[in-house]
Amino acid sequence: MNVRDRSTYGPGQENLGIEMPLPARADSHASPAASSMGSARDSSDLSPAAHVASQVMQMPEIRMDRIASLQQRIASGSYQIAPQQVADAMLRNVAG
Repeated sequence: MNVRDRSTYGPGQENLGIEMPLPARADSHASPAASSMGSARDSSDLSPAAHVASQVMQMPEIRMDRIASLQQRIASGSYQIAPQQVADAMLRNVAG
């Protein structure tokens, strides 16, 4: 059984394995060990998949230049569909 605390995930990140950092607590009862560390900071390393996911999230959702180009090609009648390539791409998407 896979049980994860989803309260630390940001919107849309539940399935990516990317956890959001927890907010710092305003804890007035800090332990002596914690206060003696001074300026120690937490750090983490992201997996390659997390780096890719981060880059994808920064990309624009709509590629207006590509849309305009396709609209022009469709309007002029020069847009050719390759049925075999479409079928292959569909099968790749289904197969994962």
